[in-house]
Parts: sequence; C-alpha cells; structure tokens
Amino acid sequence: MTMIQNRSVITGPTFISLGLMGAFFACWGTTLPALRELLGLNIEEAAMLTAYGQASHAVTCLVGGILSDLFRRDRLLLFGCVFLGSGVTLIGSLTSFPANVLLVLWMGVGSGLILSCSNALLVGLYPTQKGPIMNFHHGVFGVGSFLSPLIMGQLLAHNHRWPYGYDGLGIILFAVAAFFVFTKVPTQRAQGLRRFYGDLRGLFLSLRFIHLVMMGFLAVGTQFALMFLSVTFLVDVKGLSIFNASVVLSLFFICLLVGRAVCGWLSGRVLNSKIILLLLYAQVASIFVVWRGSAWISAAALVAAGLACSAIFPSLLALTGTLFSEVAGTSLGVLATMNSLGGMCIIGLSGLLSQRLGLGLGFGAMAGSSLAALLLFVSSYRKLVKEEKARS
Repeated sequence: MTMIQNRSVITGPTFISLGLMGAFFACWGTTLPALRELLGLNIEEAAMLTAYGQASHAVTCLVGGILSDLFRRDRLLLFGCVFLGSGVTLIGSLTSFPANVLLVLWMGVGSGLILSCSNALLVGLYPTQKGPIMNFHHGVFGVGSFLSPLIMGQLLAHNHRWPYGYDGLGIILFAVAAFFVFTKVPTQRAQGLRRFYGDLRGLFLSLRFIHLVMMGFLAVGTQFALMFLSVTFLVDVKGLSIFNASVVLSLFFICLLVGRAVCGWLSGRVLNSKIILLLLYAQVASIFVVWRGSAWISAAALVAAGLACSAIFPSLLALTGTLFSEVAGTSLGVLATMNSLGGMCIIGLSGLLSQRLGLGLGFGAMAGSSLAALLLFVSSYRKLVKEEKARS
C-alpha cells in the first residue's frame, strides 16, 4: 500500500487536528453553563471539572512530547484524534459527576497528544520556518475556536440540542484519524538513546528553559482560563445573554486568528522575543478592562484580548524550538504541559474565589497571573533577545 509522505499533504490534516482541538476547547467554554445545569454543579465544581481535564492534558503534553522524539509523530497524532473523538461523543450523555471526571481525563489525553505531537511534527517538517509555521498552525486553532461557539450558541438556543455539536466534532476527528493511517513520517531522533537522555538532562537543568516554561505557565494558563470561564463571567457578572456571550467568545477567537496570521508574517522579520513582550503588555491591559469594565465595555475588551493573546503561545513555541532545537519535541511538550498546568491552576483558583468570594474577584486572579507573566519575562528579556539573535 502506497503511504503518503508529501509534507504539504500531511500539513493540512495536521493543521485541522489542532483546529478541532480548538473547537473542543471553545465548545466546552460555551456549554459549561448548560453542563452545570445538567449535572447540578456550582461554579467551583464546574471549574474543578475543567481543571481535571487541563491536568490530564498537561501530563499528556509532556509524555507526548517525549514520545514524539522517539516514535513516529503521525501515529501519535492519530491516537490523539481517536481519544478526543471518542470522548466528545459522550458529552451530555453521562449525568454523574465521577463519570464526567473520567470523561474529561480521557479527553485530556487526546487533546494533549494532538497539541504536543502536531507541534513536533510540523517543527520536524519545517525546521527552518518554525516561527511562521507555528503561528499559522495555531491560527487554525483560532478558526475552529471561532466557528464552534457560533454553532453551539445556536444549538443552546434550541433547548437541549447542544450535545449534537459534540457528536459532529467527534465524526470529523475520526475522519482526520483515518487520514493518518495512510501517512508515513519518519522519527526525528537518530543519534541514539544515550545522546537523547543527555540532551534531556541538559534541557531540564537549563535555567533559561525553566524561566520560559514558568512564563508560559502564567501567560498561556491565563488564556486557557479566559477560554473556559469568560462566557460564565459575562453571563453571571456582566448580565449578557448566553447567546451574546457566545458571540463575544467567537469574536475573541476571530481576533486570535487575525493576530496569529499577522504575527506569523512578522515572525520572519522580527524576533519572537520582541513579539512576546509586546503581546504581554497588551494582554495585561485588556484583561484588566474585561475585569473592571461595564457590560459591553468588558465584552469589547474581551474581543480585543483575542489580539493580545493571539501569538504568545506560538511565539513561545518558536522561541523554545530555536533555543533548544536538539530536543524540539520534548522541549515543546514540556512547554505545552506547563501552559496547561497553568490553566488548571488558574481555572481552579478562579473557581474557588468565585464560589467563595464572588465571580468578580475570581476573574481578578486572571489579571494577576497575566501581570506576573509580564514581570517575569521583562526580567530576562535582554538575554533572550541576545541568544535568539545568535541561534537564529
């Protein structure tokens, strides 16, 4: 049987896999109020259910990143699509909280494999174009994230039809998994396990790498919290209808898409570290206005936050892949893991504060974590610029 090896053909479904993961994340944030009603959950319980999924996603990003330096990345991506596709078809059909905890853990495995292995696969296919390819790849994440709240908003308006949206998402994920049955992408690791373990040791002992992943923990973790909790915040605190809040979330993802397209073009001309610094300033400002503004000012600021959040993650991926190219799969997997752990912690903290002290204060935790990320990055900005110039 003839296997598909053309990188241009393989790139398309790889892009689509991350777009479907983005669609899942946005769907979850949009349907969280309906899921709360179905399961009888308070805000803290709903936030913790989301955090469990992020924890599973985080661990799998780490494992998937390491495996992608040892095994075929297209096969690992296939398994990710199967895990997530089989999980989303069960959303809305399980009514017990423990069963839904197991379900989000299962789906976290799928989304973690998709994120870590698709990043590593594309970095391997495009070794001299890491910045543009990562921004365009995560731009497709924005496309899926933009479309899914609109679809779910319509289904939510028709009583209990919203699980059908997840069923459709599962079918497409299985179709993408079927494509990767017929691909053949070689493993990227050729220097042997001893050299690989040596590279790993150097990676985890690097203070520069630890600094980058901690910044991702705070900055990108805040973005995950925005995706999952913003609809609940706009409905319960700012008084918007769930349909209007879903539209605002879709506009957020449009700006995410536009920002990633622009930064994908800029990354071939401007250092990734400079792009990250600019976007961090914008993220802090926009999230503060979302938190403190009145209803529609808050909604408009959330839309603008999409531009601010757009390319922080892909630019971090490109910067990390440039500085630690010897173990690209593992370094990108660890970065994605810390981002997801950040999302888990910030979502959990926001849920806890929201339940005990009010949603307004809970959202303030996101503003605080975003500010901490900016201060951390500024502290080593000059050294990062210098090394990126040298490695580029």
